[in-house]
Amino acid sequence: MKLKGRIEPIIHFFIWGSFFFIVWLEVRTLGSFRKQDESIYLPMVWSTILNILLFYINALYLIPRFFSKHQYRLYFILLIVLYMGIVLINSIFDHFYAISLFSSEKESFFSDITLNFQTKTFILSLSLGYGLSKNWINSNKLQQQLVSDKLTTELKYLKAQINPHFLFNTLNMAYASAIKSNDEGTADIIEKLSGLMRYVLYESNEEKVLLEKEINYIDNYINLQMQRMSTELADQVKYEVKGNYQNLRIAPMILIPFIENVFKHGIMLSKKAEISILIFFNFDTLILETKNLKNSGAVEIKKENSGIGMNNVKERLLLLYPNQHHLEINNEEFFFRVRLEIKLKQIQL
Repeated sequence: MKLKGRIEPIIHFFIWGSFFFIVWLEVRTLGSFRKQDESIYLPMVWSTILNILLFYINALYLIPRFFSKHQYRLYFILLIVLYMGIVLINSIFDHFYAISLFSSEKESFFSDITLNFQTKTFILSLSLGYGLSKNWINSNKLQQQLVSDKLTTELKYLKAQINPHFLFNTLNMAYASAIKSNDEGTADIIEKLSGLMRYVLYESNEEKVLLEKEINYIDNYINLQMQRMSTELADQVKYEVKGNYQNLRIAPMILIPFIENVFKHGIMLSKKAEISILIFFNFDTLILETKNLKNSGAVEIKKENSGIGMNNVKERLLLLYPNQHHLEINNEEFFFRVRLEIKLKQIQL
């Protein structure tokens, strides 16, 4: 058992022990029992045992087993049976057994029951406070764990949709380039592709990665895209990273869908590309701005599938950066523009 798991039992033992010894030292009379003739000690021990049973049966069994599952009627019935049973057992033991053996003074059975009602009501109040508080804390922890598990499952599902799509597109590009030209450029493409695949399959499984690695991934991706273009088209691609992004971490593969869309929809052989990708930093805020000329002729063909990757990244942003990001998508007459701001956290050195 870890230290954290031992602390609570130790505290409980200390509290019960302190309570018992305070009564042992300070209380002189307990109903018919007196400290002067030592008749008080056995009833004290017996009553403490019953108090502990009442406290923990209610707090650790009845509340989590019935109350937390909204079985209120059954809970209150069982609680009353437990409470009355403890009171009666304690009173019967005191009146018909302990008094006859250890005390010469006699009190009515009603007096014994009244005394036990008072002490057991106090113990039951403490038990309710402790049990309901503990149940509320455990319910919150369980709810947080369920939310965390749900987020993890959803993120894995979303990334599984994004990553294979990109890998197959890139593999097709490398294959087409290898068929088209048998030169060193093909080897360079395969080398970059290998680095991209390694990042996607291994490093991107982390919840957060160094921003330097994500930027390097984007560099390689854009270089690959430009290598498959003609020199004229490649010259029309503006890509720039400005600012200091050291010691920052980011969710992997969160930026690439926006950049993918720029090349997917912005390359037209009959027109100028006019592609712009700008990444810059304002303290701990990353800003991505993209712009591409719209390919109006392919809108209807691509409309059904073009939103899948974008919807996925929107969901990831909501899950990973709630209230810490701002996304603007402007579908203008001739251009498609995106501006994304994400507030990042620095690495704690």
